[in-house]
Amino acid sequence: MSVGHLGVEKDLVTVPLLHDSPGELAQPFGGTDWKTAGVDPVPGKNAPNMVVVERDYPNTYKKFTSLGPMLEKLGNGGKGINWNTDDEVKFLGALNHKVLEPGISEGRPRINSAIDACEVVLSLAPETNGHVAVKAWEALSKFTGRDHSHLAVGKEHEAIRFRDIQVQPRKIISSPTWSGLEDEHVSYNAGYTNVHEYIPWRTITGRQQFYQDHPWMQAFGEQLMSYRPPINTRSIGYVRGKRPNGNSEIVLNWITPHQKWGIHSTYSDNLLMLTLNRGGPVIWLSEKDAKKAGIVDNDWVECFNANGALTARAVVSQRVKEGMVMMYHAQERIINVPGSETTRTRGGHHNSVTRVVLKPTHMIGGYAQQSWGFNYYGTVGCNRDEFVVVRKMSKVDWLDGPNGDALPRPLPQDIE
Repeated sequence: MSVGHLGVEKDLVTVPLLHDSPGELAQPFGGTDWKTAGVDPVPGKNAPNMVVVERDYPNTYKKFTSLGPMLEKLGNGGKGINWNTDDEVKFLGALNHKVLEPGISEGRPRINSAIDACEVVLSLAPETNGHVAVKAWEALSKFTGRDHSHLAVGKEHEAIRFRDIQVQPRKIISSPTWSGLEDEHVSYNAGYTNVHEYIPWRTITGRQQFYQDHPWMQAFGEQLMSYRPPINTRSIGYVRGKRPNGNSEIVLNWITPHQKWGIHSTYSDNLLMLTLNRGGPVIWLSEKDAKKAGIVDNDWVECFNANGALTARAVVSQRVKEGMVMMYHAQERIINVPGSETTRTRGGHHNSVTRVVLKPTHMIGGYAQQSWGFNYYGTVGCNRDEFVVVRKMSKVDWLDGPNGDALPRPLPQDIE
């Protein structure tokens, strides 16, 4: 659709002052805001970097379905280190085959299928390619002056492929991307390599840091960790008691810790795990709160607020503190999830009742570990500030009947 309208265009893109880059120490102590300080903006110092990016719109599809050339030019890496990927790119060309059609992607490794894409990730990542793991540790060694390659050399010739993990879970290879070790001799725990390999922490001091000296942290009284009561997100008053189902409603603080049964959504739909864990999504609440709401163990319950709703079975437990309810995160709504009485759609999951709330201290930039990094530092969902209404469901509706809201089930002959 872009042909004749868009060609090779250029965009000006702002790139944050990133952690693990020279830009993380760009600002003087306390930082400056050029907009209020009466000074000119200087990209990379008191303003984001300004980068010109080329976008070749007519070739978007060809780029999307092939491995790009920047891997040979820049290498691969993360957290401030990078390494050469020539061997891996050559291997992927043989594994996925190369693009034969003329054009910008000719001669590049193909990424035509989901399996092709998985093989690209598995081949380039140190966690799943022993050769890459050794190169990654060697790259870190150049920074620390110590040899860390021994952490992966024993698995240098191991490689985990897509069909390997299709057969069974596989233990990954140690990588400097993480501060713990995936190793037969030690359980994974954060900061292990910092302690035992003498690798500096990724802070302004290179040590474990508890005191935060940034003026914004001082202004908010957050120089040290301290208790903060939940903020009022005003997500309860709009819905509580507005759509009664005949059962008691209680308001509880919503907590979403990492789950016991898997890694994010991985393995949570495994038959063995489902058998051990009620066969689908669950929420945990205290015995006292359950009694107030007339809920007994294994009842179907609904949690909802102004943000959304979810359905799950109740695990009534003395290990849960009164006043809170928790749902181990990433119990995706793919198995054994009835409809919500509130929304009349398929019940949601842990993020259905949360929302992203901006917090000023999470927008500090250009200051060591408080510099931005994708998935590492920035605005977050304030899930521990959120509250939900919890009540027992009066009717469990799977939305699969003739008048249900679910899509009609396909006939056997329609399933290929």
